[in-house]
Amino acid sequence: MTPEQIAQIEKIVEKVLEAHFRSTQQSEKQLLVILGATQLPLEQVIQQFQTCMQEGWKIRIILSDLATKTANFDPIYSTFGEDNVLLENNLSDIPSFVESSSQIVLPALSYPMAGKLALKLVDTPCTYLVFHALCCGKRVIAASDVSTTRKYTDKKSLTLDQIEPAHVNALTEFGVKWVTVDQIAVTVREGNSPNHVSIETPVISANVIANLASNVQELVYTKPSIITPLAREYAQKRGVKLTPKIVSVDGV
Repeated sequence: MTPEQIAQIEKIVEKVLEAHFRSTQQSEKQLLVILGATQLPLEQVIQQFQTCMQEGWKIRIILSDLATKTANFDPIYSTFGEDNVLLENNLSDIPSFVESSSQIVLPALSYPMAGKLALKLVDTPCTYLVFHALCCGKRVIAASDVSTTRKYTDKKSLTLDQIEPAHVNALTEFGVKWVTVDQIAVTVREGNSPNHVSIETPVISANVIANLASNVQELVYTKPSIITPLAREYAQKRGVKLTPKIVSVDGV
């Protein structure tokens, strides 16, 4: 093979790798937003997702059946486009929505939906979608629809609107990340950044990999650590990148 042919092949390979990298980046920045019935003003929610869009996120919004009957979602349609806003009852092949999204956001999680999810009562497409996402290990971010600026006429209103602490704890154990509305964009951004863990041990065993937090995507180890074959297999299955950190004689 001539040098010219080799150079040509290298260029083709570079183009293929670049295309693959771009498509991977795009697939990693798919955000699925689920909006249920809420009395919370949507302006702040929209601002958070506009920030995400400016950072390159592609956003699809699913409106629950009850949401379409209780609130005016015209601002949602005008901001994100009608093609990107789906109705709950029109959904089909729910697992594909989960698989194609890197993160799922519930920006105004109501008391009824939180209670259903906490009790695993997945009797609607939206609740099933969230439940399926949690079962698949997808990152789910939630903000309550109870606004701290709302004024209540009596304690009964507050009691009815607040999500039960037991339900919050249950959803946290399921893997839900709780934030305030103004933290949504920042939390989405952080969730898309690989989580790194550094370790200094002479032997990296399968137990080391198994005990890593579920969100760890890269393990940086110090040479000349020994990585057992089973540890490499576990890391590959979990999608954990093993990166060596070479230490000089001076220990730097």
